[in-house]
Amino acid sequence: MFGNLTVGTHAAVLLVIMLLEVGALVVLWRDRTRSQLAKVVWTVVVVVLPVLGALGFLLNWALGRLADRLDRAH
Repeated sequence: MFGNLTVGTHAAVLLVIMLLEVGALVVLWRDRTRSQLAKVVWTVVVVVLPVLGALGFLLNWALGRLADRLDRAH
């Protein structure tokens, strides 16, 4: 997948992926609305499916926040 990239570009891509993972896990564990079980399950998903798991969690988190704001507005 990354066969044609230089070492610096490869390192940059890995850094972005790591930041995405760590950011998703920080947001997950600071979320007070989720149960411990939900946090553990999402952590496993984020770790096992690195990019997809993090993006899936962040999308789920963002949509949940949007739904809360819409509920409060009405």
